[in-house]
Amino acid sequence: MTALPLLWAAMSGVAHAASGAEKKGGAGELGTVVLLVLVVGVAYVLAHNVVERLQRRFLVVSGAEYLLLGVLLGPVIPDIGVFDNITGIVPVIALAAGWVGLLRGTDFDFASLQRLDPATWRIVFLHHLLPGVAVGLSAYYFFMEPGVLYEVFQIAPEERRLAMLSAAALACFAAADSAEPFDLLSRRYEVSGRLSPLLRNGTRLGDILVILAFGLIFCVFHESAAGAQQYSASTWAWVTFGLGAALGFLFSLFLAGDESDNSRFLALVGIIAFASGGAYFLELSPLAVNLSMGFVLVNFARGGHLLHSTLESTERPMTIVLLIFAGALWVPTDVTVTLAALGGFLVLRTTAKWLASVVAAWGTSLRKDLFRGLLAHGDVTLAMAVSFRLVYRGGPADIAYSVVLGSIIINDLIAPRLLRGLLADQGEIQREIRDTDSRTSIEVSAK
Repeated sequence: MTALPLLWAAMSGVAHAASGAEKKGGAGELGTVVLLVLVVGVAYVLAHNVVERLQRRFLVVSGAEYLLLGVLLGPVIPDIGVFDNITGIVPVIALAAGWVGLLRGTDFDFASLQRLDPATWRIVFLHHLLPGVAVGLSAYYFFMEPGVLYEVFQIAPEERRLAMLSAAALACFAAADSAEPFDLLSRRYEVSGRLSPLLRNGTRLGDILVILAFGLIFCVFHESAAGAQQYSASTWAWVTFGLGAALGFLFSLFLAGDESDNSRFLALVGIIAFASGGAYFLELSPLAVNLSMGFVLVNFARGGHLLHSTLESTERPMTIVLLIFAGALWVPTDVTVTLAALGGFLVLRTTAKWLASVVAAWGTSLRKDLFRGLLAHGDVTLAMAVSFRLVYRGGPADIAYSVVLGSIIINDLIAPRLLRGLLADQGEIQREIRDTDSRTSIEVSAK
């Protein structure tokens, strides 16, 4: 609590200095970047020492505190307004989003696919397809049908394209889920059995399909600059996935496979920054470009599995960056409309996942309430939302962005406890892991 006033004073001081520098020489972006580094550093230290303990104790996926920090730093409070102009730090945002895409691409290696439980594919398709279709069609009606939001936005014919794109984006947000609740429970409980790895692998592979669909949205709704040659959606799709694959083969030549973790981390920063920068320049999805690049690297580069380990170990700092920027990019929207859209989104997504669980269990030994373990959103949803926000703004896009942030907060708070109840009913939670047990297991492993 003592650190909060000090942090507030530091933010105000640097923001004032940044605004003054802009008036004098236009160098205010330097103050913004310095402040970002300081805030993220302090936030990460607090999360590592405080929030993670609370997260493990009360079974909540942390993230709302960083969203709130981003809102405070963003344009919502004019006295701070550090991120009024984010042009100079867009590459940092693209890097964080691309990091998530590359990590999911390295999940798609041939060796691990051969060891999957056959029931995984039912979970992958049904639990992602049905929520996406249900939310996408409903959002289209919500945005486009006269009498629903027409009187609020007065959607003109030229704005119907943005409304359709926002509905498609909400479909992808609804389809995505997260493996983080599984990781959280495994740190507190001794979990064994078939169900937990089955659902966890399903969420990982489902994220890959969602990223592919989200990348296609950017291709279908791609708009070239005035006077530039127009290309079809299929052409942009080939560019998206071809660019990632080509960069993957190119960078695989420079990876020896025996680098240290630090060297590998620095190489990944350069690789992802290059690929994400190219995607942002072409107004394509950095997640999809890095996804195809990660698929090539993990399957064809030397030491591809080491790349996956390095990406996983550094995922949390990138997630914090995404959370802070997600809050900073948010703008207030009509409260009544936003709450109505959020309520409809939550009900439709949960109902569709319940229906998918019933269909997936038809004629099998699977439970009919698997949806209880598949409600969290996670990094992929967050990265898609930020990527969407950087390119599209106004009207339905603002509503869609507010809805997905609200759903991330609500579902990430309740998802771990619902998953714990599911695994407990299945009998896969054996006992709670205590710190003494962890130390004992480490000593035994050392001997």
